[in-house]
Amino acid sequence: MSEIPVTNWAGNVVYEASERVAPTSVEQVQDAVRAARASGKRLRVVGTRHCFNAIADTDGVHVTLRDLPRRVEVTNEGSAWVDGGITYAEANAALAEHGLALANLASLPHITIAGAIATATHGSGVTQPSLASAVRSLTHVTADGDLRIVRRGDAGFAHYPVHLGLFGPIVELELDVVPAFEIATTVYEGLDYAAAVEHFDTLVSELYSFSLAPNWQDGGRALLFAKRRGGDAAPAEILGARAATSARHPSPGADPVAVTEQLGVAGPSYERLTHFRSEFEPSVGEEVQSEYLVPREHAGAALSALPQFADVFATLAHSMEIRAVAGDDLSLSPMRGADVVAVHITWHRDPDAVMRFLPRLEAALEPFDARPHWGKLYATSRERMLELFPALPEVDAEARGLDPDGMFRNAWSEALFG
Repeated sequence: MSEIPVTNWAGNVVYEASERVAPTSVEQVQDAVRAARASGKRLRVVGTRHCFNAIADTDGVHVTLRDLPRRVEVTNEGSAWVDGGITYAEANAALAEHGLALANLASLPHITIAGAIATATHGSGVTQPSLASAVRSLTHVTADGDLRIVRRGDAGFAHYPVHLGLFGPIVELELDVVPAFEIATTVYEGLDYAAAVEHFDTLVSELYSFSLAPNWQDGGRALLFAKRRGGDAAPAEILGARAATSARHPSPGADPVAVTEQLGVAGPSYERLTHFRSEFEPSVGEEVQSEYLVPREHAGAALSALPQFADVFATLAHSMEIRAVAGDDLSLSPMRGADVVAVHITWHRDPDAVMRFLPRLEAALEPFDARPHWGKLYATSRERMLELFPALPEVDAEARGLDPDGMFRNAWSEALFG
């Protein structure tokens, strides 16, 4: 039986669960929900614990789905069914055996699919939407312990992929898949930050996926992780930045042993789109994270607002990563209705100092409608979240209709929804 740790991955959140359960079948998940309801306890699912706030916490029953039987079942409709406990690394390996792949991936292959979509986790690429956009249908366990399937095209479906844990355990998902393809990563170093901002759209428009990693200890001079479809030619230089001749880590000075292969060597997309290899722990050390997503129409102004905090980033952060994500129509997605640029910051594990600083950063980004990532540290008020995510009341009503006693809620969601 899988052991459920008592803290999140970063160690900055201590879980308050009074009971921990690791079901080995969907039926046992249903039993756990029914037992929790009968005893008047709340219940939340915990995945691979890569959230940096209390979104996954509960004062009741914590359930892990990692002991469910692994399932990857390919359909004839360009999709595949997977179980609710599977990680991207496990799904990628199984899909590859069928000559298939997911269109895009996040930086980490270690995370569970059902957990990643909950907070609109994403990869990068101007034409690539969030990972939740690949969900064609999902099966969740209701507060009564019953199984319920929602499908793309159903009324209200848009409320479910970015689910924030509100709809109970997600025990299976149907995902869009594509024919397997290759990606090659070339890293360019010494890219001037101001030049990158000025030419941002041109810089990234032809890349399948990318990450721009400014080093604020070096005036913001950046690494560009440029990911192209296999066979697409990579220039030796971009805006004066030269292609690196050895592997680079997104965090300045960190050992690149855990990063996926670079140097323009093409390989399977699932071995290149992620930054880190599945067989390694990717952490540069104890850390917490924040991320803000800004409509691309404001990208130049928002990115130009960051250098004023260079001293803070240089001392309080391990690294920064700037990416792009295509828009979608999912109710609680930070990408809803607009293509976005994402500013992701990996901080040293000093959450108190981070939380003291975030109001300053958020004030600088507020004119550009920056939406915070659900699973990371932010200081945004509930009132502002309602402005940034206008579908919150609709999702709240949908969840309350299925779970009137709030069994799948927690202190985090109560602070958000009231």
